[in-house]
Amino acid sequence: MKPIEIIDVDVSYGAKKILEAITFHADAGEILGIVGPNGSGKTTLLKAMSRVVTRDSGEIRLDNRDLDTLGHRELARQVAVVPQDISIGFDYTVRDIVMMGRHPHIGRLASETLRDVEICDHAMHLANVAYLAGMSVHDISGGERQRVLIARALAQEPNILLLDEATSNLDVSHQVEILNIIRDLTGRITVVSVFHDLNLAAYYCDRLLLLKDRKVYATGTPEEVLTYENIRAIFQMETLVKPHPLTGKPYVLPVYTHQSNVGANRRVHVVCGGGTGSNILHLLHAADFTVTCGILNVMDTDYGTAMRLGLPCVAEPPFHGITPGSLADLRQRLDHADIIVVTTMPIGRGNLDNLRVLLDYPAKPILLYSGSSNSVMEDYTGGEAGAVLTGLEAHGALQVEGPEELLASLSQGHLKRE
Repeated sequence: MKPIEIIDVDVSYGAKKILEAITFHADAGEILGIVGPNGSGKTTLLKAMSRVVTRDSGEIRLDNRDLDTLGHRELARQVAVVPQDISIGFDYTVRDIVMMGRHPHIGRLASETLRDVEICDHAMHLANVAYLAGMSVHDISGGERQRVLIARALAQEPNILLLDEATSNLDVSHQVEILNIIRDLTGRITVVSVFHDLNLAAYYCDRLLLLKDRKVYATGTPEEVLTYENIRAIFQMETLVKPHPLTGKPYVLPVYTHQSNVGANRRVHVVCGGGTGSNILHLLHAADFTVTCGILNVMDTDYGTAMRLGLPCVAEPPFHGITPGSLADLRQRLDHADIIVVTTMPIGRGNLDNLRVLLDYPAKPILLYSGSSNSVMEDYTGGEAGAVLTGLEAHGALQVEGPEELLASLSQGHLKRE
């Protein structure tokens, strides 16, 4: 049994269709993130799931029960909602606000019991607001108020927690604090949350639902949903999407629009490998350079990136050295390139010719690119690769560090040409 099932749901505001044929489910104990551009229907979807707005058609089922068959009090015992923020007009204490979460469990004319107090105390402890219990909600910070709203939701003892960008107005430290609290609840409750920040969604969510133009565009794990292609299609922006070096989760880095058209009518050949070129292949492609690359093993991450971007690439099969034919193809790419970029790739006997052939182009502008100050080329050739690099620098090859410096160097008109 799935805690939440949404089946062909349509929602309209008057004559305007907001959601259309929405179908998905949430698994027990998971965090399901909802992402998408402004106006795609994310908040409306949560409102439909909590019956704040009425759907035109379709089914919403909670634990296999039709949402419409639940009374208001029963629904509040099943589902708790944490909004982005809430205006509290009266001078309630934090404890008063959290105790409001017990109302669905307290009879109409009954008073709170010792059990209700214990549950509220536990909820405040989980949300790290117990020390604020006696303070007015008007005298605490925005981050503290959001944690109070989470505590109120937890006091409801719901099976399902709905979050409408509940951290979007907070600074990053408070965002992380609140999302860590929510993640610690998984396994006990099912969380469905709207996210504005794709990187936070990738880190905290088990699965993502991507909306576009009122419909579900994609659903799956963060790795399946947050792809370069999907982000470009949905948000009309260029990005670099790479696994985070610490978490392994997708990390989305925007390529800002001021970088576009920098490379119009400029041809760049990238010598890379071992995943060292993927980011700059995206970057140069987005900046309108005409990009080629290689020679690469077809199992290399950089080769996969080149294929996704549709970039011409000289390639060899796995466990195969550089053949004369591929080397001839590489020379053709180098002959036509205005500039050559070399990354801090690992160099062994099998790909040394990628580097050595550049010594035949002393008049060609060459940029030796490192992604950071501690990024160095790994030389497995007993020093031959290092000697080639020294020779290239003697011919005028320039060291550049980071994408901004790379783009600035590529856009300079005074780089020498043949």
